[in-house]
Amino acid sequence: DYGSSSVFEALFALIFPDTAIRPLELDVLRRSRSPNDFLLADADLTPAPSDGESVEIVGLDLDAIHAAVRRYALDEKGGSLRDQQALSGVYVIRTPILKYPNGLYYWIEPSEQGARVSLYSKSIYGHIDYGKNHDYVMALAGDLLAL
Repeated sequence: DYGSSSVFEALFALIFPDTAIRPLELDVLRRSRSPNDFLLADADLTPAPSDGESVEIVGLDLDAIHAAVRRYALDEKGGSLRDQQALSGVYVIRTPILKYPNGLYYWIEPSEQGARVSLYSKSIYGHIDYGKNHDYVMALAGDLLAL
């Protein structure tokens, strides 16, 4: 029944609100070494430690990058847009079963050849995400590189 599904989603959203997911500035991002987040960003873009390097996109404009992130976060993962700026954005993606909210962030640094995109995902609840944030970031990075 479709109605009961939306009731459960509303209940999960009430129990596990996503209000802590809001825009972040990459250059001031300070993150602890915790098992519930994952960052792809070059050291020259942020003083924070990273789990890998940002994604180099060649031949794509900003609109195409925003559209690719939107396709992944909204269409593939059923997420919702929290905020989008000219060079950044954040989406809320809830885990499939327990509906825990995760923030999926991205920042674009344009270059002559295309852009460098940094990606970050963090869980709002819990102390471990069982690899979900790593999976989100790596899948989106793969989608961007395949364009």
